Amino acid sequence: MSDDLIKLERRDSYALLKLNRPRKLNALNTRMWQEMLTIIAEAEADTSIRVLVVCGEGNAFAAGADIAEMQAVAEDPSLPNTIASLTYKVQRALTYFTRPTIAMIRGACVGGGCGISLCCDIRIADDTARFGITPAKLGLVYSLSDTKRLIDTVGVSPAKDILFTGRIMLAEEALSIGLINYLWDTDSLEQNMLKLVESIINNSQTSMVANKRIMQMILDGASDDNEITRDLFIDAFGSKDFTEGINAFKEKRKPSFSV
Repeated sequence: MSDDLIKLERRDSYALLKLNRPRKLNALNTRMWQEMLTIIAEAEADTSIRVLVVCGEGNAFAAGADIAEMQAVAEDPSLPNTIASLTYKVQRALTYFTRPTIAMIRGACVGGGCGISLCCDIRIADDTARFGITPAKLGLVYSLSDTKRLIDTVGVSPAKDILFTGRIMLAEEALSIGLINYLWDTDSLEQNMLKLVESIINNSQTSMVANKRIMQMILDGASDDNEITRDLFIDAFGSKDFTEGINAFKEKRKPSFSV
C-alpha cells in the first residue's frame, strides 16, 4: 500500500484524488491537508485532466478531523492558526479548480470531509453515505467561507439545522435538501460516476471552463457582467469548439471538441 495519504490516479481525461487513510476512515490530519494542497496543484497544472473526482479509499469519504491531532491542537496555542491557514488554502484551491470537480461519497462524510465535498461542483453518493458538520459538538466555530459554501448549497434554513444540531444525516435526506446531486446504490455508484464524467468530458472544454469561472464569480458576489465575463462570452464565438458545435448540429452528428 502506498504511504501517500493523498493519491492522484490519472485515468482517460479525468483523475481520482483519493484520501488514503482507510484504517482511520480517512480522518483528516495535517499531513493529509499538506499532501492535498500539493496534489491539487499538480492536477491543476495537468490540463489533460478534464474532471477531478475526489473520493475516499475504503468505506468512508472522510470521518472528520483526527481526534488525536485535535487534542494536540487544544494543548498548543500556535497550532490552530497554522491548521486554519492550511485548510483554507486547500479548500480554496479545490473551490477554484478550473475544471469540473465531483465528490464521490461512500460512508462517513463528516466535518472536514463534508467541507471538502462542498468545495466540489457536484456531489454524488451511495446509500451508505452519512453527512454531518459537528463543530457545535466540539465547542468549535465553523469558518465563514465554509459556512457560505454550505448556505450556497442548501440554503440558510437547512444550514442552520445542520450546524445548530450537529446531527448525522442519511443520504436520502441529503439528496432532498440538495446537499448531494445524485444518489445511487453501492454497486452502481462508480459506474454512474463514470457515466457522469463521460457526459462532462464529451462537452466543450471552452464552455466548461468559462461557465465554471462565471458561476464562481456569481458565488463571490458578482451580479452583472464585467470585462472578463464579456470577453468570455464574445471570444467563444471565435473558438474552434463553436465552429465544431455548429457543424455537428448541421450535420446531425455528435460534436468532437478539441482537448
